[in-house]
Amino acid sequence: MNLRPQKFDDIIGQDDVVERLRISVFGCKNPVASMPHVLIDGPPGLGKTTIASAIASELGVNMYTVNAANVRNIKGILPYLMTMTLNSVLFIDEIHRLPKIVEEFLYPVMEDFKMGLVIEGDPESIDIPHFTMVGATTSGGSLSQPFYDRFTIKEHLSFYTSNVLAKLARSNCDSMNIDISDEDLLNIAHRSKGTPRILNARLQWYKSYTSFYPEEKSLEKIFGMQGIDKNGFDENDKKYLDILQKNRGNPLGLKAMSSLTGIAMETIENSIEPYMIRKGYVRRTQRGRVLGKGNGV
Repeated sequence: MNLRPQKFDDIIGQDDVVERLRISVFGCKNPVASMPHVLIDGPPGLGKTTIASAIASELGVNMYTVNAANVRNIKGILPYLMTMTLNSVLFIDEIHRLPKIVEEFLYPVMEDFKMGLVIEGDPESIDIPHFTMVGATTSGGSLSQPFYDRFTIKEHLSFYTSNVLAKLARSNCDSMNIDISDEDLLNIAHRSKGTPRILNARLQWYKSYTSFYPEEKSLEKIFGMQGIDKNGFDENDKKYLDILQKNRGNPLGLKAMSSLTGIAMETIENSIEPYMIRKGYVRRTQRGRVLGKGNGV
């Protein structure tokens, strides 16, 4: 089942971002022109791919998708560039993982829509149709400054409030054929860490559990079986907080946190810490990670 919205009007949340992009798309459709390159930054699961798809859909053009983790050299990006059609969208997920040599190769591509290649020992400049590159990243600061600057439109996605997530949940429940009260939906939204992708996983688990145990309605029991508490924290989150609690007064660096918890550094940086820091559970200081007040912001 595909819950991904296809148009801007179908996207719930990120209202300011969507409205700015709606204006930019309109300006490129009247008259028809390629949209400026777009960089979308934000933690995983907030809708970067959804927004990229909506941009292509609103423009009425094809979208070609590549994961930067699979591009190890210039040859890895060439097949995508060679298939570009006029005003189409090239969506590069995890764009911060592109090798520097590929970033540099893309400079003239993004600015002048020309590829500089060496063919049989001779340098050649090959024109390609004007297109829009949409990059998605969880780490915008990892892009080199020249590459970053070539994106005219830069948007950052924020975590969703529980109320907005509950609205999204109601829409998805209708598609998933889940019968649930508004109160329970809000409760599940609280357990979703401000993230639509996590919300959908929670809803799928709720549906599976209540299908297997039709009489069970206790959310504490349903999600407790997954080790998920009322704040939406799973076992990794709780392990992370427990280590900080045991080391109060002793700030811990990323490598130390990874070693003490057994959790990969990338998981800590991209999946655990963004929400923890945003909600005030954790602070990052120059010396390392420390517990915050946990009051949220």
